[in-house]
Amino acid sequence: MKHIRFKTISFDNKKRIFNIEYSSGLVIDCPYSALGISKKVTEAGPDKESGNHSFYFVLQNGHRDYVPYDQPLHIVQHPEYVREQTLYEMTKQINEFIRKEGISKREIARRINTSMSQLLRLLDPKNYKKELSRLIEIAALLNYEIKWTFKKAA
Repeated sequence: MKHIRFKTISFDNKKRIFNIEYSSGLVIDCPYSALGISKKVTEAGPDKESGNHSFYFVLQNGHRDYVPYDQPLHIVQHPEYVREQTLYEMTKQINEFIRKEGISKREIARRINTSMSQLLRLLDPKNYKKELSRLIEIAALLNYEIKWTFKKAA
C-alpha cells in the first residue's frame, strides 16, 4: 500500500468533511459522520509522533482523537485499498485451508507447476503483487470453490 502517510489535512465545518492528501499524492474527502463526529472541528493535521501514519483532530469541546491512515481509505472504499484487503483476506483463508488439509507446500508448488519461493510469495498475506487467479487455483487444488457475493458498500 503506497497510501500510508498523510501529507496535509484540512477540514470544512460547513461541508462537514476532512480534505485529506496522502504523501503519495492521493486526495480524498472523508465525511465527519463516517468518523462519528457531530461537533465542529477546530484543528487537524498529520500526527508527527506516528510518522504521519495517522492524523489528529480537535473538536470545539477540546476532545482530541486520531485516525489511522487506512480508515479514510476504507470509508471511501478506495479501489486499491479494497483490492489489497480482498487479497489479504483470501490469502489468510487459503493458508488456513492448507493447515486444515495437511498438504505440504512443496506438494502444492509441484501441483501448480511453480517454484517453492513463488508459492511462498503467493501465500504471503502482505504481498499484494499477485494474481487472484493463482489463489483461486490453489483453492481449487485443495478442493475448495470460491463463491462471490456482492453487497452495496455502506
